Amino acid sequence: MARLPYPSRDAMPVETADLLNGLPRNNITDMLAHAPSLTEPFLRMAQAQFTALELSDRQRELVILAISGLVECDYEYVQHVPISAAAGVDADLRDRVHGGDFDAPDDPGERAMLAFVAAVLRAPRMTDEVFATIRRHLTDRQIVEVLQLVGFYWGVGRMSTMLEL
Repeated sequence: MARLPYPSRDAMPVETADLLNGLPRNNITDMLAHAPSLTEPFLRMAQAQFTALELSDRQRELVILAISGLVECDYEYVQHVPISAAAGVDADLRDRVHGGDFDAPDDPGERAMLAFVAAVLRAPRMTDEVFATIRRHLTDRQIVEVLQLVGFYWGVGRMSTMLEL
């Protein structure tokens, strides 16, 4: 049971209700409707992450799986099981990355990316070595995209765990 009640669509601003009524039900966006001014920008950012990144779908999903494990958010993980499978992440790799085995991917670029994600979530600064390694594997744009994914999914994870979605 969630710690806050889900807002009634009848009681929220009509624009927010119309926006949510056009989407499949989702506990995160339903709960976010408590802050209607954030709902549409949140959904636009989420859409961009699935339609406009230079990162591949597989890279995006590996990042999200790592975050879901590092922030201990099973809700986020479960949501991304079918999405990551469609992006080419097999069940063994998915579970290993979620469990914190960031050496699991065969690709050195994917391993560097996951080490970068872990460094971002563990402290406000990272070593020059971790940063130099990610620079060898990702473009500047991709590095910024990973940082934004980390921030976005950290927030989603915390909302999910703190409000027990």
